[in-house]
Formats: sequence, C-alpha cells, structure tokens
Amino acid sequence: MSMFDGNVFSNALGMIVSLTVILPAGSKYGTPDGDMPVLTLLHGLSDNRSAWVRRTKVDLYAEQAGLAVVIPEVQRSFYTDMAYGLDYYTYVSEELPRLCRQMFRLSDRREDNFVAGLSMGGYGALKLAFQHPERYAAAACFSGAVDAQSRYDLLPEKERISINKDRLADDCNLFLLAEGLKEKGPAPRLYMTCGRSDFMYEDNQRFHHHMESLGIEHTYEEWDGGHDWFFWDESIRRAIPFLLEEKNAD
Repeated sequence: MSMFDGNVFSNALGMIVSLTVILPAGSKYGTPDGDMPVLTLLHGLSDNRSAWVRRTKVDLYAEQAGLAVVIPEVQRSFYTDMAYGLDYYTYVSEELPRLCRQMFRLSDRREDNFVAGLSMGGYGALKLAFQHPERYAAAACFSGAVDAQSRYDLLPEKERISINKDRLADDCNLFLLAEGLKEKGPAPRLYMTCGRSDFMYEDNQRFHHHMESLGIEHTYEEWDGGHDWFFWDESIRRAIPFLLEEKNAD
C-alpha cells in the first residue's frame, strides 16, 4: 500500500489544498493500463481529510479490497459552492477527479467510481451521487446530515449565510434531489448506516422512509452506536464490500 499525503493546487479554489490518496499495492480490478477503481471518501464538519486515516482502518480495508481512496479537504463548506466563500462543490465534483486521474492513473469508468462519507460527508456523498448518477456506481452515507437545513440552523448565523445565504437551495436538498433521481437514468446503488444513539438518527430514519416512498432501492442498516469513530470504522468496513459487490460478481 502507498499513500500520498500532501498538497495540490486547485484552480476552482484558487489556492493550495490538502489531499490524501491511498493506493493499494496491486488491484485485481486493474486494467492493462493500470487504472484502478476509486472511492472518494468525504470527511465531516469538525474533521479534516486526515481523520479517516488517523481514526479508522480504511487503509487496511482498501488494501485488502484493491481499491484506491481519495480523501479531499473541504473545511466546513457542506460540499457546496458557497454563497460567500469558495467553490468546494466544483472542486470535489469536477476538478478533483480529473486531477487525481492525471496523477494516479485512476479509472474514469462509472462502474469503477464510488463515493462515501460520514455526517457532513455523508450528505456530500449523496449529493454527488444524486446530482451525477452517471458518474458513480454506488454511494454510501454514514450518520449522514441528510436534513441539511436542520444542521444549518444550528450553525452560527454568519456561517449559515456564508454557505447558502441562510436557506438551503433546492439543488442542495437531498429530499428534493431524491425525488428527481429516477429522471436522470440508472441510480447508483445506495448504502446508508446510522447508530441508534446518534443525534441524527431520526433524520436518517425519515430520509430512509422518504426514499422507500419514492421506490428508490437502497440498503439501510442500523445498530447500537453513536456519532463516533467506532461506528464509522465499522461502517466503512461494511461499505467497501457493498460498493464492490457488482465488480466481485463479474
């Protein structure tokens, strides 16, 4: 296993930004050109990109699975082109994949691309998957901030306004994005987890039932646990086989 832990320049952000990339020593999924399947893994509101590697065994799970992992840095942006801030959604959705493919020879095929995250990052993962289902074969959300407006309402006023002018835009509302998902063609396979003691448990239950009412296929799992790294380590351990399920069936 190799790991890049450094800095790259982003044109979308206009600055140097931190980035972690995990590369397995070899991948049974690699093509003759060396392209590997890749998981874009998103951090939460109070973390940065280093937390996934510091506090879980994601590097071990990725190595065993033959899966590359890209972990970007987005500060407290909610994976949004901010109303009064930087264009983090453009960076993660457009620039970052191109940059990493140039640097690390990662696959650009839909069947090889996955996205996942925890809390704010779980929201970001579903936002990417719902807005660009043609790009991702599967997505996973752990303890997700799926009702983003309720999370915004708890932030200081100046932070709410800087992100989205204080009100969640329709194209950032997962409930509305889910309603339009089927119109965009085949949906990614979806995996969601939430701990029964998590303060966002009711939000996740409500969103799970919303997707059921829309007939959107997804796998939802819950078990005893809170909004913590014990739960998220187990979530990413379970998620990686789910993400690769169709590739393993080939």
